Amino acid sequence: MIREGKVVKVCKCEKRGMLKKIQDKINIITNFGVEGDYHAGKSHRQVSLLGIESLEKIVKERNLKLKDGYCNFAQNITIEGIELYKYPVGTKFRVGESVLLEITEIGKAGEFNPDNIMLTEGIFAKVLEGGIVVPGDKLTIVSE
Repeated sequence: MIREGKVVKVCKCEKRGMLKKIQDKINIITNFGVEGDYHAGKSHRQVSLLGIESLEKIVKERNLKLKDGYCNFAQNITIEGIELYKYPVGTKFRVGESVLLEITEIGKAGEFNPDNIMLTEGIFAKVLEGGIVVPGDKLTIVSE
């Protein structure tokens, strides 16, 4: 499997029920999540990631219209070049120079919406080491 990818865009939103807006950078806090994001906290879903390939696939299959300037599936980080959803829970990966994340959930069990690719190919992770993430940062698998 491919063990390296890169960050395409980063997003956050302070209020539940609103689309996450694209940011120049996000600050990821150890054992908490994205600073200023309503999903942050002590749960196992501190940071969410989605591959651009998964996003493009669902848009084409379902003929969805996306809003520019947002992460339309509530992901904090959109990545490319690696299919994180194919790695097992417990996989650790580095984003940029300092951030270390661990996969805690793949998709969302019990929920179904054919238009939401996060439910099947989205990744949720806890933050082992925090730091700043910007578009262009490298993402590398550290351990499976």
